[in-house]
Formats: sequence, C-alpha cells, structure tokens
Amino acid sequence: MNTNKKVKKYGQRQVFERYLSEKEESVLFKSVKSFGSVLARRDHAWMLLLRHTGIRVGSLALLTLDDALLARTSGYLVLRDEIAKGERGYKVYLNKTATLALKRLLRIRKEMGAPTAPDSPFILSRHHGGLAVRSFQQRMQHWSRVAGLRVVASPHWWRHTLAKRLMKSSEAADPRGHVCAVLGHSSVVSTTVYTLPDREDIERSLEGVS
Repeated sequence: MNTNKKVKKYGQRQVFERYLSEKEESVLFKSVKSFGSVLARRDHAWMLLLRHTGIRVGSLALLTLDDALLARTSGYLVLRDEIAKGERGYKVYLNKTATLALKRLLRIRKEMGAPTAPDSPFILSRHHGGLAVRSFQQRMQHWSRVAGLRVVASPHWWRHTLAKRLMKSSEAADPRGHVCAVLGHSSVVSTTVYTLPDREDIERSLEGVS
C-alpha cells in the first residue's frame, strides 16, 4: 500500500500528518460557528457530518435529497454503489452529532429555497446547484485560514481525523477492523496507515523524555 499521500517522510521516519488535533478541530468549528450567514452555517453542518461519518467528500457531493430523507428516517446514511469509491456501496450509522448535522443541512437547504425533487442535490451552492468537490475543498481551506490554523486542511482530513480518534479510543484488541468497517475499506490493509504515529504522538514522546 502506498501511504505517501497520507504521511510525511522525514528520512526513514513516517509520521501521519493529514488530520486535525482536538484543539485544531475545536478552534475550527468555533470559528465557523461565529459567523451567522447561511453559507457559514451550511459549511459548519457538512463539516460536522464528515467528521462524524468519515465519508468521502466525493460521496457527500453526490448525495441527493432522497438519500438525506432516508437517512433521517433510518438512522443510517446509505452510500449507493454509484456514489461510493470503487462502486462499492455501504451504509454508515449516524450518531447523535451526525444526525443533528443532517437535520441542520435539511433546514438550511429549505431556507436557501432549494428544489424539492427527490433526486436534487442535498448540499447546495449559493446558486442552488450541487456543491462541487472543488468548492468543498475551497471552503475548507478558507475556514482553515480564517481560524488561524497552522495547517490548511482539506475535507478529506475529517475522514482521517475520525479514523485516528476511533483507533485511539477503541478498546478492541485490534481496532483496525472497526475502523475498516466505518470507513468502508475493502481490506484492513488500507486501515493500517492509521496505526502510524501522528504529530501529537511525536510531541508527547519528546515532552516525556527525561
């Protein structure tokens, strides 16, 4: 497995970089929430949804109103084959925060005067079209700068952030299986990257040296 896109190499050392620490996450969400515009509230909600489901931004961009309404009723967000990576669909459990984010997005969508056709986009641009992946990326970069983060994050970092938190909080003997299932990986091998040390691990290790 090639992990070069997810880690930085320092000589022979690999460190997982592309995630948000708890402090960075808190600062970012607090910053976005301080703005009351409909677009800021939309962005806050979709970031929460990504953070607590771990779905890819490509799948998020292709969700329809019907997908969202079904998820609100069932408690599971179903990623159809045609919107999932590799056309391998799966479903994701919505915890309380993810459910709240989904409901907020539905309310914001209505506030924006969105179309009500079942196959219309779930998350809208200001012009009522579906928000493109590139636009999600630009909005995330914008909010990272506004929050004054030392990193410029992309939407995909929410997936990594959830995976790292699950890996560290799980009480399972091998938490990779749980993370693999949550992320919809076809093999646990793809999940091994999340066992690499991250920025916080390195910092704590060095702080603890006597």
